[in-house]
Amino acid sequence: MNKRFSTLLAAALVAGGLSFNAAATSYLPSTVDDGGVKEGVNAYLMAGSDYLTVDKDGSLKVVSAPLTGVNLSSALWTIKAVPTTTVTGTTYAYQFTNKGTGQLLSIELKSNKADTGKDNLKIEAGNTNWGWDNSKGLYALTADSVFWIDGTGLKADKGTTVGVVSTAITYGEVAASTKIEMTADDFAALVKDGKLYFNGENVSTGQKNVLTANKWTAESYAINSGVFKAVSGSSNTEKVLFLTNGEKVAGYDNELKATNSKKKYLVVDHSFYNAPANTLNTLIVDTLSFDPVDEAVTSTQIDNRTVIGGKHHPFAAAFKAEYYIANDSIVLTSLYQPATIPVASTLEKLADTQANVYAALGNYGGNATAFFGSAVKAFYGINASGPAEDATFADTKFKLNGTKYEYDNQTGDITGAELIEAFEKAVNEYKDKEAATDAEKAKSAAAKKYAKDLVAAIKGLKIVTASNGSAPAVVSTDKYKAPSYVDGVSALKVAEDNKEVVVRKLAETKVLTIADKADASNLIALIQPYATKPGVGGDAEIAEGIYYVIDAEKGVDEPNKNYGNYFDFSPVNPAKYVGKAQAFNPYAQFVVEKAAGVAKGNYTILNRAGVADAQTVDKWLGVTNVVDKDNNIFAIGGDTIQLVAAEDVDADNAYIGYKYITANDAKNNKFTITSAADVLEGQSIVMTKDSTLKVAAPEDEVLYTLVPSDEEEYGVEDALKKVTYTIMDADSAFIIKDATRGYVFSNGKHGEANGTPVQFTMIAVDTDSTYVLYDEDGALKLVVSTQYKTISGEPLTARNDMFIVKPQSAPASYKSLPKHVRIQAINGDYATVNGANQGIAVREGDLKADAYSNLDFI
Repeated sequence: MNKRFSTLLAAALVAGGLSFNAAATSYLPSTVDDGGVKEGVNAYLMAGSDYLTVDKDGSLKVVSAPLTGVNLSSALWTIKAVPTTTVTGTTYAYQFTNKGTGQLLSIELKSNKADTGKDNLKIEAGNTNWGWDNSKGLYALTADSVFWIDGTGLKADKGTTVGVVSTAITYGEVAASTKIEMTADDFAALVKDGKLYFNGENVSTGQKNVLTANKWTAESYAINSGVFKAVSGSSNTEKVLFLTNGEKVAGYDNELKATNSKKKYLVVDHSFYNAPANTLNTLIVDTLSFDPVDEAVTSTQIDNRTVIGGKHHPFAAAFKAEYYIANDSIVLTSLYQPATIPVASTLEKLADTQANVYAALGNYGGNATAFFGSAVKAFYGINASGPAEDATFADTKFKLNGTKYEYDNQTGDITGAELIEAFEKAVNEYKDKEAATDAEKAKSAAAKKYAKDLVAAIKGLKIVTASNGSAPAVVSTDKYKAPSYVDGVSALKVAEDNKEVVVRKLAETKVLTIADKADASNLIALIQPYATKPGVGGDAEIAEGIYYVIDAEKGVDEPNKNYGNYFDFSPVNPAKYVGKAQAFNPYAQFVVEKAAGVAKGNYTILNRAGVADAQTVDKWLGVTNVVDKDNNIFAIGGDTIQLVAAEDVDADNAYIGYKYITANDAKNNKFTITSAADVLEGQSIVMTKDSTLKVAAPEDEVLYTLVPSDEEEYGVEDALKKVTYTIMDADSAFIIKDATRGYVFSNGKHGEANGTPVQFTMIAVDTDSTYVLYDEDGALKLVVSTQYKTISGEPLTARNDMFIVKPQSAPASYKSLPKHVRIQAINGDYATVNGANQGIAVREGDLKADAYSNLDFI
C-alpha cells in the first residue's frame, strides 16, 4: 500500500504526529504511481470498471462504458502532483481537474451523515489535494478524522485509517488507439464550433480545403445492402455520417417536388487531381441526387432518382468519423466513391428506347426502324467472335435474324452506316396523320427526339477492347468516352471502399483528397476540432453579479425571431421575452455565479426571482466559452447569450417586481385600482349588479381596502420578498372566486361568509407602476374584455391587462373637504363630542348606547 499525501495533509501529519497506516513512498515530480501516471495528460478516474465524471451542475456521476462524444470530456481528468518535502522525505498529493467542466475535484470534508460521510458528492468549495493509495483510492486527513471517496460518496471515520472501500477511485490510462466512432451527437459535442482544422499539414496556398472553409453539422443515417435503412435497424446496418454546411438551394426533393431547401453536403466528386490514373478524388460541397433519409428505401427508389439529372450518388457523401481520444483528433473515412458507367451501359439504355420509337411512329420505316437498337447491342455484346479492337459500328456488317440484327462481318448484308441512314430517313420522313390527336402528336415528337439522341450517341462508336466471350466489349463514341460517371440515362454507381480523407502532395502542390490508409504517399494530417488546442473547461471570465440576459442565438435553419430580446421568466409573460432591460423586474434579471473549483470557464446563471425555467435548469450551467469578448457574448449549454450588467438595479431593494404596501400604509389608506390601458384611462374596477367585476367610469372615486398577507421570501437564496393582497370595497365585500361565475364580489359585509377572499399578487409589468393582478393559487390573471369591459380570470398564456394601484388622493385643504367626514383613530375608535362639548374617542357601539346618533360621528 502506497502513502500519498497532500501538502496540507503532510503538514498536519508532521505537526500532529498523525500517521497513515502505510509505508512512505517518494515519486519523481514529473510522474506519479511509479512512473505509470503522467502529469498534464488526459486520464480516467475509474470507479471500479466505470468512469468517474462530473455533470454540468457539478455532481459526481459514474458512467459505464462505452464512452461517447457527449460524455467523454467529463470523464477525462488532468493530474497534477503536489510535492511536500519534510525531514522524512518527499511525499505527494494529487489534484484532479476535469477536462469537461474545468473544475478541480474539490469536496468539503464535512459529513452530512453523522460520522459516516455523505452521499451524492458535488464539486464544492473544499479540499482539492488528495492522497492516493493503490488499493484504497483517494483520501484526505483532517486534524482528527480521515475522509475517503467511495464511488460518488464520501466516507469518514475518526482517526487516520481508511476503512472499507467498496469502489476505490483508481487510475485509468487513455491508450493511443482508443477511439469513438462518432454519431451526429458526438460530432456536435466534440466539434464545438462546427469547423474542422488541419493543424499539421494543410493544402497549398491557392488550393481550397472545403473542410476548413465550412461550418459543418453532422447527420446520422444507416446503410444496409446498398440502400438506406432506419438508424435503429438491424445489427449489420452500417451507421454513417453526412456532413452538411447549412447552405440550402432550390432543387427537387426525393419525390421530385420543387423545394427551396435542398441541402448541400460534403461529397466525393468524380473529378480527380491525378488524371488519367483517376484515383485521387476531389472533395466538394454540392447537392445530392437523392437526399439521405432515416427510413428504409429500395434500391429502385434511389436508382430512379439518380437517373434524373443526378450529379452525385447519395452514398458518395457517406463518411465514417472516428475520434481518437489521446491526441484529440478525427479520422474521416469515405465509405463509397463514384464509379464509372460503362459506355455500353449508356448505349443499351438508349437502344432500349428504340422499340418505343418504332411503335410511336406507327411502325413506320421497316426493319431499320423496328430493329435498329438490336444492331447497336450486337456490336458490343458478349461475343468471343465479335468485332475486333478499333472496329467501328459504321463499317461493321449485320444480318437480320427474325426480329433482331446480329453481327456478321462475313455475310452480313447491311452496314452500320446504312442502318443509321435508313433509321434517320424514316424518322425525318414520318409525318403525323391529319386526324392525330394532340396526345399522339406529342408521343411521336418524343419518339423523334429519342431517335435523334440515339443516333447522336453512337456517332463515332468503336471498339476499345473486344469482348472476350464473358463480358461485353468496351466501347467509346464521340459523345461518351470512358470514364463516364453521369450519362443522364443510367443510374449513378458507386464503389464501396474505405478511403481516408488526407492531404496529399502532387508535384509541388498539396491537395485535400481521399486515399488508402496504408498509402505511403499520404502526408500526416490530423483533422482536429479546434484551431488552437483548448485548455480544460471553458475560457469565459465573467464577474459574478446581476445581469440582464439577451438571446444572441441567430438560428440555424430559421432565423431566431427573439434574437436581441431580453429573457423574462415572469409567470404572467408567456412570450418569455421583453424588448428592453427592466430594472424593476427580478424575473428579467439573472444572477451569474462561478462554479466551485474553477478560476474561470464554468458558471451557473440563475433567474433572480428563482424561476426554474428550461434555460436555467438544463442549459445555463457548466462550461462557458467566449463567443464575442467585446460584446459579452458567451456560449453555455448549447445557447448563445449576451450578458448586460444590471447596473441600474437597486440590489438592496428586496421588494422590486411587486406592489408593496406596508401594513401601516395599508391600514391607513384606501386605494384606487384603475385600468392602465389608454382606451380605459381612469376607469376603475367596479361591482356589477350580479356582483361580477368590470371596469367603468363611475361619478365618484371608487376606493378599496387592500389587506396584505405576511411577507413571503423567494428568489435566489430567498433574497427577495413579496406580499399578496385581498381586495375589499367600501361595503366590506371582498373579491372571491366563485366556482361557476369566476371572480365576483362577496354578497355581504364579510367575504368569509360567501367564499375565501382571493390573495392577489400584483406583478409589475411594462413599468414599475403598472401591475397584473395575479391569483397565484388559481394560476389565473385578471383580464378585461375589449368588447364588454367585463373582468375574468384567464390562463397565464393570455394577454396582459395592467392596472394602476394608488392610495386615495389627499385633499388640497379643509375647504375642499366634503360636508361630513369620519375621523377614526389608528386603533379603530371614532372621534366625536359629548354633551359637554368635549372631544372624545370611543367605540361606535358605546356612542349609540349613550343615545348619540350616527350623525354625531359622521
